[in-house]
Amino acid sequence: MIEAKPLKSNPNVNCLDGKRCPECGSFGPFELVVSLRILLRDSGTDDAENSSPEYGEDTRTVCHSCNHEGQFADFEDHRA
Repeated sequence: MIEAKPLKSNPNVNCLDGKRCPECGSFGPFELVVSLRILLRDSGTDDAENSSPEYGEDTRTVCHSCNHEGQFADFEDHRA
């Protein structure tokens, strides 16, 4: 089995551009606790009209690779 080489530059060009785990160096994915508007009915939930997940630099973030936890701002890639 061939072992994967760690990436040196960030391959992300969208939501994770410039982000990297400060603990293990992973470029993601990351788990974020986001706010989302929903329509709550007695029978369950639906996405509310014009709803999209909201997150910012202070959003709780967890690295999927090593479980390091911090704010989204803490995941800024300072190694570039």
